[in-house]
Amino acid sequence: MNKYILNLNKQDSKSGENYEVHNSSCSLLPKSENQKFLGIFTSCHTAINYVKENFSKEIADNVDGCYYCTSCHNE
Repeated sequence: MNKYILNLNKQDSKSGENYEVHNSSCSLLPKSENQKFLGIFTSCHTAINYVKENFSKEIADNVDGCYYCTSCHNE
């Protein structure tokens, strides 16, 4: 189980911009003021599902895993 963080700043992606979910040990975490602790989950996919169920439509429709620290990066 890992701790996951949501970057509250949109990041560039192939399809435009998205909000990235990071493992808390990621070397590319956003500044602390741009982090939202999501909780402890069994996988990145579970953390992303949590975001989709508990955050605004804007964030839920544009969430992805970090390319560098998660296995659930899509873009």
